[in-house]
Amino acid sequence: MTTTRSARPAPAAAHVGRGPSDRFAAWAAVLAGVFSIVMGTSQLVFPQDEDPAIDPRTRVLLVLFTLILWSLPVIYLALTRRAGSRWPAWVASTGNVLLTVGTITSAANGIDLDFFPAVALTANALWFIGSIALAVSLLRAKRLRASLAWPLIILPVLTLLGSQLGGGIPVGAYLLLLAVALLRGKADRPAL
Repeated sequence: MTTTRSARPAPAAAHVGRGPSDRFAAWAAVLAGVFSIVMGTSQLVFPQDEDPAIDPRTRVLLVLFTLILWSLPVIYLALTRRAGSRWPAWVASTGNVLLTVGTITSAANGIDLDFFPAVALTANALWFIGSIALAVSLLRAKRLRASLAWPLIILPVLTLLGSQLGGGIPVGAYLLLLAVALLRGKADRPAL
């Protein structure tokens, strides 16, 4: 008896029921993409100063950022169907949700509370490490197009460190491209 083994991993459809659907993740990516472009444009046109008090425009940006951060776990967990491991998405998602503790309290109080730096440092580290690991897991599994996996590495960097330079604009463009690929069924790497 001879068995043949394919070097190609099973398609993502074999993992039905694990995480959000591609359609749901795509709409989360649309929401996050549009809000990210709005934020990036606003921050590029109206740079923020170093005043610790949060003005009304910044409160709106914090609410938009919170919605983006809540959308990203949906996207990450949907992508895990194509990854070799689920833990990176959970680590990045934990960082995203933890960071919203700071964004919500800052928006509500009009100033960053004393605990914000510790929460932000931990949350950002989790988000960054999880995003890198998710991108690597996706690239190694060879199920998602590489052009959609690589940007996950720089997504937190552009969102956080590049925010004052309009980093939300390329992040939003990537998320919208990912949404289109997911909605059209074009996110998977073509069979060789």
